[in-house]
This record gives sequence, C-alpha cells and structure tokens, in this order.
Amino acid sequence: YKNALQAAQQAVRKFKASSKPFFRPTDYFAEMIKSDAHMETIRLRLVEEAEGLKASEEAKKKRELKKFGKAIQVENKIQREKETKRIKEGVKELRKKRKDVTKLDGQDEQEFDIAVEETLSGNPKKRAGGSLGGEGDGRKKTRTAREHKFGRPKPKGVTGRRWKENTKSSAGSFEGMGGKGDGRLSSGTGRARGRGRGAGGSSKRGSHRSNK
Repeated sequence: YKNALQAAQQAVRKFKASSKPFFRPTDYFAEMIKSDAHMETIRLRLVEEAEGLKASEEAKKKRELKKFGKAIQVENKIQREKETKRIKEGVKELRKKRKDVTKLDGQDEQEFDIAVEETLSGNPKKRAGGSLGGEGDGRKKTRTAREHKFGRPKPKGVTGRRWKENTKSSAGSFEGMGGKGDGRLSSGTGRARGRGRGAGGSSKRGSHRSNK
C-alpha cells in the first residue's frame, strides 16, 4: 500500500510539473463491458432465485405445520380414547355398585344419577356416607332423622329435588305444627296467669296491710 501511494504521489507531481491533465473530465462516458440485455438476464435470474428461495421457505413452514398438526391430532385422539375408556370404566363400576343394592329408593336413584354425572364430567367427588350401596346406610339414616326433625318427610314414589319446594296448598298448611303451637300458647297463657295472680296477690296483701 505504501509503495502504491508513493508511486501515485510521485506521478501527480510529475503531471503537475509537465502541465498535463490527470483527472477524468466530467463529461466522460465510459461504456460498460456488459450490455443491457445481458444485465437484464442477470436481474431476472436473481429475481427467480429469490422467489424460489422464498417458495422453498414457505413450503418448509407448511410441512412443519402439517407435521405438528398431525402430532396434535394424534395426541387429541389418544386423549379422547383415554377419556372414553375412563368414562366406560366409571359407568361400569357404578352399575356394578348399583346391582349390589337390593332396593333403591328416590335418594339412592338421585345419588346414582349424581355419580354418573360426575363420572362423565371427569370430576368425581367423595360424598359423605361412602359410595353407593356400600356405606350409605349411615348417611341414609342420618338424612331421614334430619328430615323428620327439621322438615316434612319425603313422599313415597317421589324422586328428584323439587318435592321440597312449596306449593299453594303446603304454603298455607300448618300440619305438624299443632303440638308445638299449642305448647307455646299454653306456656304463654300460663305465664300470663301467673303474672296476673302475682299482681292480684300483691294488691290484696297491700290492702290487707292498710287495713291493719
């Protein structure tokens, strides 16, 4: 580089000393080595190569997406098969437990329906009193005792939960409340009589003392 630079500087000094021009004129036209037709061919080839590269990239992406989509489809199919198998096994087990029960009333029917719904939804819950037909006697007895104590008994042959709702006749009926109501009224009247006697007794005692 230094040798070339020194040679160029020496040449410039010699051109200036001889008063000869050494810069290219502004209106100088140098013809290109390659023709315009040849350059157009090269341009078209470059454009074609760029388009081919872009198309190959898009095809590669499509293949990857297709491969990934197939993998997802296979995974979804496996999951559906597992879910179907789980539901079939759960319903089969519930039916087996139901066969073990000698007699089903409305409450057991409702428990069985709830268990089937939970099995289908995939969220089985552990209910108090055990599973259907195994340890449900304790829960049934407790439930019956509570209904007898706090609410009206369940009619025979009636299933579902709507039997607990009030009707036009039940809303105005006071059946089963007579004993308690009479007891309250009697206790209230007893208290009132006691108070009245107490008040009367105090007035008589006061009058007796005044007479004395």
